Amino acid sequence: MPEGFAPSKRSSGYLDLIGPIYEAGEGANYRIGLRIDQRHLNTRGTCHGALFSALADVYLGRIAAMSASPPLALVTAHLGLDYIASAPPGAWLEAVGQVDRVGKTLAHSSGRILADGKLALRCTGVFQLTSRPVPGRNV
Repeated sequence: MPEGFAPSKRSSGYLDLIGPIYEAGEGANYRIGLRIDQRHLNTRGTCHGALFSALADVYLGRIAAMSASPPLALVTAHLGLDYIASAPPGAWLEAVGQVDRVGKTLAHSSGRILADGKLALRCTGVFQLTSRPVPGRNV
């Protein structure tokens, strides 16, 4: 794991299955990542597209949610993915991006997933705002 990353503070049954997920930075510098292992491979022996999709969804939703205080409660309305390159076992996947807009009902974010520093996926997300989260709840 690259320097500055620590185990993510947020967990769920699904994230526990694909993880561990790591995070680093704050605000505009927030990133998440994970190391590809045998569980993540497709029949071609490279990272399965579903893992890219899951990482993009988690990351884009988190940065949109964390754009407000307290964090916004969101659900995914749309996820756009452009697969650019494959990633081999052992590669470090890292999600980087930005919040493009937060309106009254929708939040938009965009980003990239890098495999060992090289572009592997472009992604966009649209998230519907729901009720405000319980204070103190992790994003």
